[in-house]
Parts: sequence; structure tokens; C-alpha cells
Amino acid sequence: MKNKRLKTLAIIIPISFIGIMIYLFINFQNKQEKVETLQNIPSFSVTDINGKIITQKISTGNKLLVYFDTQCEFCHAEMEALSKINHLYKDIKWIMFSSQNIEEIRKFAIKYSLQNSENIKWCTDPKSEVYSKFAMKGIPYFLGYNSQNKLVHRSTGAINIEKVLASFDEKK
Repeated sequence: MKNKRLKTLAIIIPISFIGIMIYLFINFQNKQEKVETLQNIPSFSVTDINGKIITQKISTGNKLLVYFDTQCEFCHAEMEALSKINHLYKDIKWIMFSSQNIEEIRKFAIKYSLQNSENIKWCTDPKSEVYSKFAMKGIPYFLGYNSQNKLVHRSTGAINIEKVLASFDEKK
């Protein structure tokens, strides 16, 4: 009886280990493919809080795409920081996405006096299509693209806004 259990375990453990390794390898490959597709800004189309359609062709120059949630503590801290320094970075276009409704997004923008900033577009993504397409894994999520639409920054979670903006330093 003991030998039978040992033989069974001797078969199950290596097969399980091999199965787990295959699963991890496939997931790693899929993640790498998604990250590679982000090297150039993917196409997207969303509606801003004024009803205007916004696409990846919004403007030339540096762009920061940010997925946020109005209930996220980190998002509040980062928007507070942005409200203090945005006037120094008018050349960077911010495209802010949230799956929340337009009124919640508008209130959030107003709270930080960013609703009328010409370089910030506040957009709704009610079906989280952008979130999925851009392989986002958390909130807030930052993707920075330079004037050639090449990825220069990618991060999720709490981060210092100035650290994100440093990704656009042309001297690097």
C-alpha cells in the first residue's frame, strides 16, 4: 500500500511540476507579446467629458496615457501633484481614462482644477476596452509615448509624477 502511494506521488509530482512550468512559460510569452505591442502607441477611440471623440492621433508631441479611478487614493495624490506642476509641462499631452461615468470624471478633474487644462483630456472608457487593449494590470497605470509615438514610460501603482515626466527628458 505504501509503495503504491509512493509510485503515484512519484508520477504526479513531476507531471504537476512540468504542467506548472509550461503554464508559467505560456503566460510569460503572452505578457511579452502584449508589452511588445505597446512599444508603439496602439489605436484607441474614446469619448472625452465634452462628448468629443479622442484617438491615438490626438496630437503630435509627448503623450501620457493614464488610467485612473476617482476612488483611488494614489490617483488623488498624483492629481494633486500634477495640479501643482502642470503649468511647467504644457508640452506634454495627458489623456486620462476611467471606466467611471462622465460626471464622476468631471468632478474629479474639477477637484484638482485640471478640467480646463488644454493639455489634459478627460475620457471615459465605460467598457474598459482601453484598459484591456493596453494590457493594464492596475490603477493608476501610466504609459508615456514620445513625439514619435514610441513607449518611453510604463508603470502601475503609486509613482511620483515628476519621475514619470522625467521619462521625456530628451537628453537621455
